[in-house]
Amino acid sequence: MSSTAASLRAAGQTRSLLGYGVLGFRDLIDGARQWRLCHLLATADMRRRFARSKLGQFWIMLSSAIYISAIGVVWSQLWRQPAQEILPYVAVGMMVWQLISGIINDATTTLQASNNFFLNQYTSTSAIIYSVIYRNVFIFALNMIFPLLICLGLGVRFTTHSLVSLPGAFLLIICCTWMAIIIAIFCARFRDIVQIVSSIIQIVFFLTPILWKPELLPPESRAIVDWNPFAVLISIVRDPLLGRPVPAEYWGAACLLAVGGLLLSLPFYGRFRRRLVYWL
Repeated sequence: MSSTAASLRAAGQTRSLLGYGVLGFRDLIDGARQWRLCHLLATADMRRRFARSKLGQFWIMLSSAIYISAIGVVWSQLWRQPAQEILPYVAVGMMVWQLISGIINDATTTLQASNNFFLNQYTSTSAIIYSVIYRNVFIFALNMIFPLLICLGLGVRFTTHSLVSLPGAFLLIICCTWMAIIIAIFCARFRDIVQIVSSIIQIVFFLTPILWKPELLPPESRAIVDWNPFAVLISIVRDPLLGRPVPAEYWGAACLLAVGGLLLSLPFYGRFRRRLVYWL
């Protein structure tokens, strides 16, 4: 009898997980249908940030250009490498990292800031998350103009192999989507996690090959890169653009992170999405 009860409980748990996963997937579809709301939320936030500014959103590109130039020149001196090698590497890597960190950091407070959408009407949680991704991808597209100009000016040749960055960016956005969903729900329930996520992001930045190249590490320290998922996500976007080879295991790890992470996050999302209104 005990084995039968255990098997029934296991079957019930499996059905409940599947049911929650279906609910989470439906909410993702509902959020995609509310694309007009995503667009309005993202553009309204950008207009609010640059209200009464003459240059407006071009300040994003200008500030990034100044930051990249300063960091690239200084790092080329510290690592004793030619600027034409390290500057494109740092420039593209920094922009990809800003996309990842921007989505994660914004996700920590986006549900709390958008609580009126949940209290006054039905709004899909994923629509709020999509607006965060929409805004950060738009900023990323603006920021990438200067790094691409740097690459062209320093002799980096763009070929058909460079287009491999596009599927890499697609996998990156999928990973950022499910990470943003999980982080947003946790931060809505436990407000202290906002500061914890911010601190972890700062630490991960220095452990990820953005300002330094993996080949500069000694063999005994390679685990810092090999077991760093953010290093994989940055590599599959940056390295094809710069003509650097991307190991096949990186692509396998990126696909596993994107698909596996999304599938595992759906039951969690489907279960707790209805409770958000009580936590905001």
